[in-house]
Amino acid sequence: MLKRFRGAVLGFAIGDALGMPVEGLKREEIKTIYGVVRDFMDSPLGDLKSGEWTDDTEQMILLAESILETTYFNPEHFAKKLVSLTSNRLGWTTKRALNNLMRGVHWFNAGVESETCGASVRVLPIGLVYSFSFDLVEKYSVMSASVTHRGIAVVGAVAYALAIAYICNDIKGEEMVKRVVKRVKMYDDLVADKIELAYEMIDEEIDRVIDRIGNSMSVYDSVPLAFYLYLSSPSFEECAVKSANVGGDTDSICAMACGLKGCELGVDSIPERWIEGLRDSHYLIELSDRLYDLRMTIEFGV
Repeated sequence: MLKRFRGAVLGFAIGDALGMPVEGLKREEIKTIYGVVRDFMDSPLGDLKSGEWTDDTEQMILLAESILETTYFNPEHFAKKLVSLTSNRLGWTTKRALNNLMRGVHWFNAGVESETCGASVRVLPIGLVYSFSFDLVEKYSVMSASVTHRGIAVVGAVAYALAIAYICNDIKGEEMVKRVVKRVKMYDDLVADKIELAYEMIDEEIDRVIDRIGNSMSVYDSVPLAFYLYLSSPSFEECAVKSANVGGDTDSICAMACGLKGCELGVDSIPERWIEGLRDSHYLIELSDRLYDLRMTIEFGV
């Protein structure tokens, strides 16, 4: 399981860094400008270098560190860590919520109604650490999302964290999708239906899938598309390259898809060149190991 933890955390950050330079571009624009994105590149905005990741990974790290400092998820503790975010790529929902927190608004009231995927892209550590209890994963996903996001945005976090937790327990493919869909339907039918559609379309061409599912930052699009990219790719590298070229919210979509694939196949499936070229990869490995140790301590007392 340790290899799953490392694969998930490193895979997520690698996906973020691969998708970062082409965030916001249409799929056709990526083809025209870059051909096929296969490796890290500098941001055309000049703010990030090759192999650096965005606020998605920064928030994921903050959540992981908060869990390590509290053992059981503490939303107030996490809220205090979030106000230290420095990225200039934060989404508008997160910015508004952080402004609320900095004005002294209690975390329970700081979240903003949204359907964006900002809460989904940071929730991976909850799926890993609490994977011994799917009910706890679901509960903490809702709580962690609510610090900044309300409404449909919460559903994406629940879906993604549960998928990670199921994969940690070797529940994959159709069975994983069925279980995620069953729980997600309690929150929103459309998100559940689109995740189900993502599985049904795993043999379809990616352009057709994007037309049906979408590639925007909405949880209605980004989360189901990440499921499709993960489910339709036999290898980590295929998943990463396919995801980095989908267009739209590429950094978030690629991060989520690669987090799932890295969790399934483990760290040994990730090409060494990407680990070596990734910002702070040694720290991310250390973070993965500490999260794994915490899970073992909570469940078994070891």
